[in-house]
Amino acid sequence: MRTASRFSIKTRLMLLCLVPMLVIGWGTWNLFSQFQSQLSSYRVITEKITMLSHITNVTHLMYQTMIGRANGDDIQPYLSQLDQELNAVNGFLDTQAYKGLIGNSELLIKNNVAELKNLAREINSASASNMEDYGQWSFDLIYELLVEIQKRSNHQAPSEIHTLDVVYDDLSWFLYWMQREVWFIRGVSETGNFDQQQLGQYFQIAEREQQHLERFIDTGASTVQLDQIVKLFAQQDFRQGALVRDKILHQEVTPQELTGYVQSIENRQAAVQKLFMGFSDHLSRQIEQRVASDTQRITTISAGVALVFVLLLILGLGTFYRISSKLNRILDTMGRLREQRDSAKQIPIDGNDEFSDFCRSLNHIVQEMQAHEAKLIHAKEEAVAANRAKSFFLANMSHEIRTPLNGIIGMTEILASTGLNTNQSEVLADIDTSSHSLLMLLNDILDLSKIEAGSLTLNPNSFNFAEMVYDTVNMVNSKAVSQHIALNIQLDPALPVLVIADEYRVKQILMNLLSNAVKFTQDGYVNVEVNYLDQSPPMIRCSVTDTGKGIEKSKQATIFEPFTQEDGSITRRYGGTGLGLAICHELLEMMHGSIQVHSTKGLGSQFEFMIPVDLPTEQPAIAALGEYTLLVNNSSNYSAAIRRECQRLGLDLVETNTVAQLAEIAFTNSVVNVLYCYSLAQSCRADIAVLKQRFPHAKLIMLQHHLFTNKDVAELVNGRITLPFLGSRFERMLRTPLLSSEASLNQERPLLAADAQNTTRILIVEDNLMNQKIATFFLEKAGLEYVIVSNGQEAVDIVTQGGQFSAVLMDCMMPVMDGFTATRKIREWEAEKGLKKIPIIALTASVLDEDIAHCFEAGMDAYLPKPYKSKQLFDIFNELEVA
Repeated sequence: MRTASRFSIKTRLMLLCLVPMLVIGWGTWNLFSQFQSQLSSYRVITEKITMLSHITNVTHLMYQTMIGRANGDDIQPYLSQLDQELNAVNGFLDTQAYKGLIGNSELLIKNNVAELKNLAREINSASASNMEDYGQWSFDLIYELLVEIQKRSNHQAPSEIHTLDVVYDDLSWFLYWMQREVWFIRGVSETGNFDQQQLGQYFQIAEREQQHLERFIDTGASTVQLDQIVKLFAQQDFRQGALVRDKILHQEVTPQELTGYVQSIENRQAAVQKLFMGFSDHLSRQIEQRVASDTQRITTISAGVALVFVLLLILGLGTFYRISSKLNRILDTMGRLREQRDSAKQIPIDGNDEFSDFCRSLNHIVQEMQAHEAKLIHAKEEAVAANRAKSFFLANMSHEIRTPLNGIIGMTEILASTGLNTNQSEVLADIDTSSHSLLMLLNDILDLSKIEAGSLTLNPNSFNFAEMVYDTVNMVNSKAVSQHIALNIQLDPALPVLVIADEYRVKQILMNLLSNAVKFTQDGYVNVEVNYLDQSPPMIRCSVTDTGKGIEKSKQATIFEPFTQEDGSITRRYGGTGLGLAICHELLEMMHGSIQVHSTKGLGSQFEFMIPVDLPTEQPAIAALGEYTLLVNNSSNYSAAIRRECQRLGLDLVETNTVAQLAEIAFTNSVVNVLYCYSLAQSCRADIAVLKQRFPHAKLIMLQHHLFTNKDVAELVNGRITLPFLGSRFERMLRTPLLSSEASLNQERPLLAADAQNTTRILIVEDNLMNQKIATFFLEKAGLEYVIVSNGQEAVDIVTQGGQFSAVLMDCMMPVMDGFTATRKIREWEAEKGLKKIPIIALTASVLDEDIAHCFEAGMDAYLPKPYKSKQLFDIFNELEVA
């Protein structure tokens, strides 16, 4: 059935029409072939009978010619008839039917006929004494003709016709041997006696004659024919002839009896010849009747087959055309309906069969579909309009909410830098936390709205996955420290340095999972594990495991739905909207990834997600440091991670558990770096004093657990690293020259490359006074000069009039001229003058993808969404190398 279903309906209909006609045609062809073979056999037998009749006549005429010549009679009439008979034999030899009968014997027969003609001409002039030889020669030639003709029998004819053919052959031989017997007896009668040789010849002739007579009677003689033969042989002359033959065989015959026997045999031969001709006519009539009967049968069957064939052809082609045309009309209508080119056109209906009923039903369905489609189009237009209104509302609300929120967060950071007491600092920290919670909620609602509208797009880029993990975990560090939760990071050594994916969305997924893990874990740890799967395509598996409250198994399937949490008490106790996991699930589906959860109530949870990534054509080569480095691990839990990082950076590492064990180490080179793991079980100041005394020229870096930091010894070391945050932080600390590494990498304000230079000027293009204050405070804090303008036109004017700026902070939505237009004009002016491009950083409260895309299309170099903090701004300055 599956094989048949692969063919189209039209193909199967064509086969259904053609196969029966081919089968009928094949059967008809076989039947006609059989009939043709029978008719051909009839023609062959008819030709054979005619041929044997002519040869029998030739035998009789040859005998009369020789007898007439021997008696001195006029033999010209006999010679003329003989020539006609021989010409008739030659004529039959040229027919197609007889060619199939005699096969390769044609030449022999023609030669014998030619010799008989020559012999007849010679007899005309031969002497009476030579007649015996001519007679023997003639009968021998005729014997060969009969043998060649009768030794081929046509077995394709029906059995009764074949039997008649055999009977006719026996009669032909019987006449031949009887004629020969007459000639032989006449020759013997002239000499008057028999010798032994002649007696043997006569015995052979009589035996053959008797043999063919018996075969004729036994094989197929009819009752009428037998009666005729019995009457013939019951005559007085035939009975006396039989007595003379018996005397001849016993050599008791007298010459007078031989002379009388010749006359008796001649009379008998004439009677049998007449009887033979009657049998021949009867056989010919039977064959003719059979031919006529078979011809009528063939005609009747042919007419019937032709009629059935025509009916099948008409029905088949009519059915095929009917079904094919209806299918074409239906498919054409369905195609137009699918392509929306002519959906209103109905299927034409003709006839009153099942297809007509089907087309009427289908037309009704089409009409209903058209009505339904019109409703859908109207509903879609309304939905599009509503979605457009919603998007416009969200974009408007996002912009309007983010602008004051930028003031709150910015002013909170400014206020935090002033001298506040402990209570004031705690209140300010709560304000900062609440404002960031509001910002996260706003971002989640916007993301979910874009996902539902199908307008969220992925922007793959090449990034360092390990650094992304370190940065994301570091963002929840303060919350984890406040709850005394240990953070662990385990990275697969096989993880490539760079991968290609949407960094922002991957970081958003990991951040949501980490936020939930820290939120619901009151004691214990949160572990992040990253594994690289080298397959096609490459996959990264990232799991976040916590020892929090866990999730009931019955609720695990619903937590990925929007605005859904395990139960209502979670919202009251921990806060949140239930959007984070829903956004993670949708983002991973867009990335063709997956997420799953394993959790036990009261023990903790593990969220594991997998994302496909691409790899850049080349990975960055890490320049090996090759520096002799001492690691004092103090049995730290992060010893293995520190060793892996040292190996990655190409450090020549020697390790000890405590400072007290230094005496046991034989140092082969001068130590360049000393890595000291802070431990509550050891005296930190004493250990540092020993290390400085032992390695006075080495760079001393303290690695401290994020839960157990000691700021009192910061001035005693060259740098500090908070564990488990290694990666680029650790590498920068090692590559920083000793004299410039006094400051910690975890200080709150990142330094610019040109922090100490006062010649760096920043152009602030902002219409909102609050935003201007925040930007100027951040720049003043970094020791940078700035110029403020209120719209894009002023920015274009000040730049094109020769103002020198290291960077431009460009708001997008402003009166007079927006930031997009101003950026395009500045870029056009730079291109005309052949000047180096000024870094332009977009500052906007819109986070819609299309607005972000417009920023880069206009020619901006970076994008910073409001609200923002100073660290985010200075990180972008460092990326753009603003100096």
